[in-house]
Amino acid sequence: MRVAMKRLLSVLLLAATACATRKPPAPAPMPQPKAFLGAHGFDLSQVDRSVSPCDNFYEYAVGGWRKANPLPAIYSRYGRFEEVADRNRQTLRAILEESAKDTTAQPGSNTRKVGDFWAACMNESAIETQGAGPIQADLDRVNAIDSRGALVAEIHRQQQKGIAPLFRFSAQNDYKASTQIIAVLSQGGLGLPDREYYLRDDPKFTSTRKEYVSHLTRMFMLAGEPEAKASTDAERVISLETQLARASMARTEQRKPENTYHITSVSELQSTAPLFDWPRLFSTLGLTDLRSVNLAQSEFFKEANRLLDEAPLETWKAYLRWNVIDSAAPFLSTPFVNQDFAFRQTVLSGTKENQPRWQRCVRAADANLGEVLGQEYVKRAFTPEAKAKMNGLIDNLVAALREDIPTLTWMGPETKATALAKLDAFRRRIGYPDKWVDYSSVNIGRDSYAANVFASREFNVRRAAGRVGKPDDPAEWAGFTPPTVNASYSPSRNNITFPAGILQPPFYDPNADDAYNYGGIGTVIGHEMTHGFDDQGAKFDPEGNLRNWWTDKDLENFHARAECIIKEYGSWNVDENLNLQGELVTGEAIADLGGATLALRAYQKTLQGKDRVILDGFTPEQRFFLSFAQVWGQNMAPEEARKRALTDPHAPGPARVNLTVSNMPEFADAWNCVASSKMVRPEGSRCSIW
Repeated sequence: MRVAMKRLLSVLLLAATACATRKPPAPAPMPQPKAFLGAHGFDLSQVDRSVSPCDNFYEYAVGGWRKANPLPAIYSRYGRFEEVADRNRQTLRAILEESAKDTTAQPGSNTRKVGDFWAACMNESAIETQGAGPIQADLDRVNAIDSRGALVAEIHRQQQKGIAPLFRFSAQNDYKASTQIIAVLSQGGLGLPDREYYLRDDPKFTSTRKEYVSHLTRMFMLAGEPEAKASTDAERVISLETQLARASMARTEQRKPENTYHITSVSELQSTAPLFDWPRLFSTLGLTDLRSVNLAQSEFFKEANRLLDEAPLETWKAYLRWNVIDSAAPFLSTPFVNQDFAFRQTVLSGTKENQPRWQRCVRAADANLGEVLGQEYVKRAFTPEAKAKMNGLIDNLVAALREDIPTLTWMGPETKATALAKLDAFRRRIGYPDKWVDYSSVNIGRDSYAANVFASREFNVRRAAGRVGKPDDPAEWAGFTPPTVNASYSPSRNNITFPAGILQPPFYDPNADDAYNYGGIGTVIGHEMTHGFDDQGAKFDPEGNLRNWWTDKDLENFHARAECIIKEYGSWNVDENLNLQGELVTGEAIADLGGATLALRAYQKTLQGKDRVILDGFTPEQRFFLSFAQVWGQNMAPEEARKRALTDPHAPGPARVNLTVSNMPEFADAWNCVASSKMVRPEGSRCSIW
């Protein structure tokens, strides 16, 4: 056994040496976006005219794009969002490379920080030399644990470092006093993407669990454990995580804000889960005067407390070692990176090849120093004129919803009045924050890539703790950096956010046909606005507080209409034995339908009094629907589709397009679809809310 173990370790060391010295293969070519054809902005090669728009509008609108853009080996999903993100990353790469070469940058300056971060990340020889060194001290601390008290102290220390074993500490707006920031404790601690990965008996998930145990074993061995101990520790980890999964609240239940809002005094928290020694944890976070927290999932913490008492100490030590290794693996030497990729990206998501080093380093810089990097990004990629035009589009969408609400037959005047008040209270954030995060306390150097990531994580924990007990600052952003290709709505802040990263083709082009922009960014604007009135947003009032502002009858009508969405999306098949979870995607599906409906109305208002121009054989309304569909062009690996069906509140592109337009009579009119067409739902089963 000892000889076999030595042989295995020799193989691992040889592999590591080979990875460190062998010239890396040429990076896979990045997919390049096609040039847009014509002044109106449409790429007509995306359209697959062999498909009838009334049979499958998604394939008609983007079938050509999907054929021309097969899934690249470095992606588990590639679509128009990723296409734009690739362009953004090229801009970020130029900024990072220029910063790294700037020898005049002052120590501690933003330019120096991003330049040093980039240089450390791209210094592969130093990373290979360090091996597991960046986490060795953390592993040694875990190995030295000899009591339950020492175990809890290590959990506290890892929380402070941003490793977050067992649970997550964060800061958020108080649901019922939205201008105040409170501390939140949420369930966590799972190494697989969702509780369902531990609990489902489906053969595909059983196989994934076996792969996970193998992954754990290999990772423990890379960190220096003998094979037999690594195998035992792997079984310990999955056994403990399975018990945590059983106690975890399902994602569909977490979508109900009242289910995750439980203001709990620190003394009551200590009674609920006493072994965690909460006052000591809060003291390490600088919150010595903390009086209460939002305990998001109390049953989970009760079970975690029981396991702290009853699970063997060796099980907990294996679990904490795993958290250290797993949290750092992408930033360590090649054997760790490759094994992490093999499971996280290939087994779980279906990705064939890892992304080029530069691309991973750009992502890491954006994730860890995003608002420093973002300041330079917006100088290069966003103009005041673009912001002004975006404001105009939002004005038109707001006007469309303001006209729509009074006409709703299923909502009474009292509820309508509050809905209009909420609409009028919407705040908008476009491009970039008015107040940038101050990173001056973050120490970034060129010696260790992993150390830079750890420093950023600790900073984020300190920053979150520093916000607790203070008024919310609406000038600060949360969640998005300026280059992000996304948008959002915050129910507690009642605001809509559109980073600079998404305000470009195919979503937005100030020189394009209005149909292109209303079908693209217009539907995104309408989508985020509708979130204020989806199954979650509708529970928050104009000030962002969790409060029922609906009459009983109107709420009953709303729930019936939402149930239509739940049933429709719940019947969409993703894979064998797996459909979309209608209750998980409800909010996004409502927002898709509402956003497209509002954007079309706003666009049609711009046509009043004008000639109806036919471009490339398409009417204005047809061009609008084409633009809407084309932003959702994508190809996806089946593994990624399964994962998203369990974890993602967004439906896949084909469902987002076809299920949305099939509920819109305007679509059938625009494309002359007969009542029996697949893209036309019968009037009696048609979903409609806003």
